[in-house]
Amino acid sequence: MNRILTCGASLAMALSSSTAFSAELPADYVLTGGTFYTVDGENRVAEAMAVRSGTIVYIGEASGVAGYIGPKTEQRDMKGQVIFPGFTDSHAHLPDGGGTILGLGLAGLTSAEAVLATVKAYADAHPDMPVIVGAGWELSLFPEANPSKEMLDEIVSDRPVFLTAADGHNGWANTAMLELAGVTADTEDPENGRIERDEAGNPTGTLREAAMGLFAAYIPQPSLAEVSKNLRAGIAYQLKNGITATIDAAIMNDVNERAYLEAAPDKDLPQRVRISLLAADEMVTSNITEENALGAVARLEKRRAAYRNATAGRIDAEAVKIFVDGVPENHTAAMLEPYIGAPLGPDHRGEPNLSEAALDKYVTALEAADFQVHMHAIGDRAVRMALDALEAAKESNGERARRHQIAHLEIVQPEDIARFAPLGVSADMQSLWHYRDAYITDLTEPFLAEKLHRWLYPARSFKNAGARLVWGSDWPVSTSDPFDSMEVAVLRRDPYTNEGETWNEAETLTVDDMIHALTMGGAYLMGQEDIRGSLEVGKRADFIVIDADPYKIDPSAISDISVIATYVDGRRVYSSSE
Repeated sequence: MNRILTCGASLAMALSSSTAFSAELPADYVLTGGTFYTVDGENRVAEAMAVRSGTIVYIGEASGVAGYIGPKTEQRDMKGQVIFPGFTDSHAHLPDGGGTILGLGLAGLTSAEAVLATVKAYADAHPDMPVIVGAGWELSLFPEANPSKEMLDEIVSDRPVFLTAADGHNGWANTAMLELAGVTADTEDPENGRIERDEAGNPTGTLREAAMGLFAAYIPQPSLAEVSKNLRAGIAYQLKNGITATIDAAIMNDVNERAYLEAAPDKDLPQRVRISLLAADEMVTSNITEENALGAVARLEKRRAAYRNATAGRIDAEAVKIFVDGVPENHTAAMLEPYIGAPLGPDHRGEPNLSEAALDKYVTALEAADFQVHMHAIGDRAVRMALDALEAAKESNGERARRHQIAHLEIVQPEDIARFAPLGVSADMQSLWHYRDAYITDLTEPFLAEKLHRWLYPARSFKNAGARLVWGSDWPVSTSDPFDSMEVAVLRRDPYTNEGETWNEAETLTVDDMIHALTMGGAYLMGQEDIRGSLEVGKRADFIVIDADPYKIDPSAISDISVIATYVDGRRVYSSSE
């Protein structure tokens, strides 16, 4: 429940305790005539805000802001608009997302025909491009999530084509690409990967997990200038969605990291970014063992030091990403019980990317080195392994501030939900996925025991158990629009058609739950709750202006909300009118 903010004793004391916030020094600008949701400890609602040198110096009743207006103070009438603290995306991929904007992006296409037409148009428009590379196709558009090489051959046969799926865990190649990489019926599946094959053993064109790495050497790598451009485009897209801070979920020691290092000294970077370092030059974590875990951490510390030494801006590298397992759609999510009817046999339950012992040792060493641990865990076995590793770290390292996160959390056993709060680990939800789409109906539920269906994406159960909720888009796997996700979290149904029944109604969240996950939850996760995440005196003026109030409109209209303007450190970094 929100309360009207008044200039009561506590606020008056805050204002008088420091001359930095004194009304004797006029504000650079004041905002009046709007609804300001502070998301402070009491969820108060204000009528006016004053900003000086990028810091909030007043938040309260409209009558109290007059003392902050001087001869040079800009006065802005918000005309009934709604203001929130800036949002945090706790799990996204900025250079990859920007690349889908500037390159061959297939996200959001709703049919196989549309995907193929888009690829053909791109290839026709780039006749001199030796290899066609794109990303974002949806597995659910193809039977058994297994698109064929022949489909691509019909539209591009003269050049290799390689397309990464929206989830980043599957690839699709045409015949020319398979031939270029030398992938044939005789090629063995790599560890933690699978080449899909026809009855004769020939590759069909679909690659799972580490099998995508068979093509890495044959895919032209973008230049530093191109990746830097992608990074800036990704940031710009997120600012359009009201996201003032992001945790980039996976950065390899490659050109993506060089782009971040190049941007690190930029004091005017329009977004706060934490990157999650990957220990290897590949997405999976199978190279981490008990024997080399400590060496991997030492190398990560050196990479982090480069950011600490270089940065004068808003980028840090205080997190490390671990892929504990894969995804259920291709049966690589690690499960406690076997998949039902999976093509790999009755005992197949998916394998984690590293052993329990290696994960325990790695996480313990990362925590001891003061890294934030950021784990991908989707299957119930992977989630349990992640929690066990965090518990081992706690036993070894003793009491300390813990701001770790586990992302995705698709299938979670109820007894493990209660472990999040005591371990200080945030539940990182991709709430846009929390409805019964084709990924659930066709590629997940049919392969899981019915008793597990109730525990798919148990968002409310996390909340009830006292876990800290944060929100991640996983963009470009899915859109970074937080209001689409908010609507799904509240209604658990398709936000674009508003059709279908509420799915797992016991796991719905409230608008307030999502607002806190997007603001103070994300700020806390990044260790920045003292400077942002709420609209309070002394905090940086990171805020957004939106065109409707999610607390007051019909929940089915939340996905229609648009961002009018985004501010970081009091500076407008996005405007819908520009």
